[in-house]
Formats: sequence, structure tokens, C-alpha cells
Amino acid sequence: MKKRSLLAALLAGSMVFGMTACGGSAGTATTKAAATTKAASAATTAAAAATTKAAGSSAAAGTTAKAAGDATTKAAASGGKDITSWIKEKDTNMSGAVRFWIPFKGTDGMDAMIADFNKTYPNIKITLSTYNNNADGNLSVNTSAMSGQIDVLASFGLSNTYKRWQNDIFVDITDRVAKENISLVDNWGTDVYKYNGKTYTLPCGGLCNYIAINMNSWKKAGYTDLPKEWTWDEYLEASKKMTEKDASGAVTMFGGSDYHSVDRFTYPKYQVSGKDNYYNDDGTCSFDSDIVVNALKREVKAELEDKIWFPKATYRSDNLQGQMTFLGTSKPTVASVVTPNVIRFIRDTKNYPVDFVTGFAPYPVEKKGQKNYMSGVPVYSHVGIVKGCADEKAAWAFMKWYATYGSKYLIIAGHQSTWKGTDSGDLVKLVFNTEDNAKKLIDVESFKRVVGAATNPAYVETNLTAYSDVGSTLNEYAMYVFNGQMQPEEAMKQAAQIANDAIKKEKK
Repeated sequence: MKKRSLLAALLAGSMVFGMTACGGSAGTATTKAAATTKAASAATTAAAAATTKAAGSSAAAGTTAKAAGDATTKAAASGGKDITSWIKEKDTNMSGAVRFWIPFKGTDGMDAMIADFNKTYPNIKITLSTYNNNADGNLSVNTSAMSGQIDVLASFGLSNTYKRWQNDIFVDITDRVAKENISLVDNWGTDVYKYNGKTYTLPCGGLCNYIAINMNSWKKAGYTDLPKEWTWDEYLEASKKMTEKDASGAVTMFGGSDYHSVDRFTYPKYQVSGKDNYYNDDGTCSFDSDIVVNALKREVKAELEDKIWFPKATYRSDNLQGQMTFLGTSKPTVASVVTPNVIRFIRDTKNYPVDFVTGFAPYPVEKKGQKNYMSGVPVYSHVGIVKGCADEKAAWAFMKWYATYGSKYLIIAGHQSTWKGTDSGDLVKLVFNTEDNAKKLIDVESFKRVVGAATNPAYVETNLTAYSDVGSTLNEYAMYVFNGQMQPEEAMKQAAQIANDAIKKEKK
């Protein structure tokens, strides 16, 4: 057997094949990625050299003046590294056709992305196909790929991508990456997404987590500036102040809310350690660890005792989601919410006709001054050329462009770009057309600072052993707690024992 990469060795035999595009674990890879996501200060000389090289290459490729001018910003964002000169082919007038598959529709930003691509490559025709990122949808994708119906595939969820590496669905791009001197670390923060030491895909998208805040409630509670850093204690205090009650004492507006997914209370583990919310460093389950148990106790107290957070039990029993309680279809019921994707819904003013501006605050930290691995954009999707592609030259040109310049369009669907060169100002215009339009719905400054900050530290995952069994066990026992049937310590102790049994069984 060939020697596998670290990621492959960690994942072997433990794949969950049906994660959804907007939920579940945003599968990434080792702590190496977390270490490389630090925003390095740009050395003037290196930045200038990278800018000159990028601008010169862009001019040769027929780039617009704006793209050349943006090279300075992109070089600075990557610590002065060259992350642009390799993207465009010398011959941007090449002809070709590419069949591109992704879980998002044309109206979710993909039509605009393709139109933008064709400004640079006018003679390459991109045909868009949308698939469902669930178990059945991914099975259909694999069948279509193996029957030669797909040229470039955007694969969502590390488990799905790993299966495709393992089953030889993607073209090996190792030599191309080396020949064009493409630094995966400089561009996306990590180079660990390999199988048998080979590179088959490029990272392209992720999901960041932040707190969306109703600015009417924020100001009514006596606050002015939005926090650039804050602790859970500070967020809970703000939630308390923003909670509203009627004359009888019944809550009419909860001040805060966790995201609707059951396991989100484990995410402080990501924030502190930068990896693995379900596992300890030794490979055992982390559910009975202090950080996970305390996070669960904190949420239960906020929901069931203090009644300042919308109850997780109600989310699950009524099949509600975070954007529903925060934006409301008639009246909001929470003043703030932990979320990765509310932007997708804020722009939908037909279904969510809000009368307030949304502000954004970073995911809270356990202690003041801690490094916040929840402040960046962890990788969730990858893009690769499918074996049997009829026009690999055109597919390679499109794949490189989509994984970099084109990945910003994912913001329209609620996801974010993981490319270090993505400009937050572009994201505002993509979602809201103009900053003036945006100001009617969002606080633009905090949006640019918080949402999709690809240069900030991001958590990674190094372990998915028995992931499905471990995750389902957590959900079951956490719901016992949220429903008031068990105490947090006992529930997490039992969940950890069951999960560890599943981990041991799979390792045999």
C-alpha cells in the first residue's frame, strides 16, 4: 500500500457521505492549516515585488486595470506573497467548453460568477449543473462523474471530497501545481488536502461563524459600537439587556440565540484549540471535557434558567432555523444569533422584510485575549477536474479562476471564499449591489471586518474517526439536556463513553 498523507491516514474508514451544504462539520485538515492562517505583516519590498509581478502577469493576460490595481491589496493579505500571477493563462482567448457542477443555482451567484469569468475568457463556454449536497445527490454526482458527464466539480464537505480522491474521480494536478509554483499555503492557508501525497483539488470555499445583531435592539439596550472582540460573558450580558418581556413577564424578544444545529455548543472547543470539536488530542472523545461541558451548561442556563436565549428544544421541535427567529417572516423573536449564513437571507427582503439594520460581531472567546480560531473561514469545499474531462486545458483555466477570483461569489449563497486575496469590499457589492443599498440592511463596517475574513485564524479538523456514530450520540444526549431530562455533566459523560466505544471499535 502506498504511504498516505496525514489527512488520509486520519480519515480512512470513517467517512460520513451525506453532509449538507450549509450544516454539519466544515471538514478541514491538520493544525498546520491553523498555524498558517495567521495574518502575516507584509514586508514592503516583498509586497512591491509581488505587486509588480502580479500586475505584469495580469497585463499579459488581458486583465482589467482594476484587477492589476488590486494586486497590492492581495499581496498584503497574503503576507507579501505572490498569489495572483499564476491564476490566468497566457492565452485568455483560448476556446473550450466546461461542464461545471456545484450545489448552488445560477441565481445563488453562479450565473454572475460565470459571466465574470467570461469577461477574461470570452471563448470558454461554461455549462452549469446544480446538484443536492445530500447522500442521494452526491451518489448521483459520482455516477455522473464516472460516466463522463462532468468536467469540473465543486465538492462540498471533506468526507465527500475524500471519497472522490480515494475512488480516483479527480485528475491528479500535482505536476500542474508544482510547474506553476502555486503555493497552497499562501493562497488558502494549508497544503494538507492530499491523498497518497498527491494533490487532486484546490480549496475554494468555507463557512465562517459570527453573531448577527439587530441594531435597533443593540442601541435600545444602551450600546453603541459593535465589539471587535468579546467573551461569552459579555455576549450573555448583552443578550440579557436586549431581552424584552411583556407586562406578564413573558419573553417577547430573546436577546440571543445559538445556531439551530444541536452540536453548535461544542464549537468553543474549536475557538480555543483550533481543531476537532468532537475529539481530544489523544483521539478520545471530548464530550466530557471541561470546555464542552461548560459550554453546554452555559447555553442551558441562558435558555432554561435565565430565559435570555431562544431555546434549542424549540428550534428542534418546531423545525426552526436561525434566520427565521432573527429575521422573522412577520416579527423577529431574537435580537441576535450565532450564525454562518444569515447574509443569504438578509438580502431576501421579499421573504424577510426587516425594518432594522443587522450588525456583526465576532464569535466570542472563552477568555479575553485568546486567539480566536472561530474568526476565520475554515475550508468546506474543494474544486477539481474530473477524470475523462474532454478539455482539460479549458477546465484548468476555469478551475484556477473559480478557486480564487470566482470564489467570492459564494457569499451570495451564504458561504465564503477561503482565498487570501478576496476583498471584503467586493463581497458587499456582490450581495447588495452597492454600499448604499447595503447600508439599508447591514452595518457595512462590521460586515467587512467580521464576515468572510479569510486572513483570520480558522479551525481545522484532524480526526473523523467513527464520525457519524460520535455525532449522532452527541445529538441524542445533548437533546436530553436541552429538553430538561438530564444534567449536562451526566449526559456528556454517558455520551463520551458511547462515543469512545465507537472510536475503539473502528480503530480495530
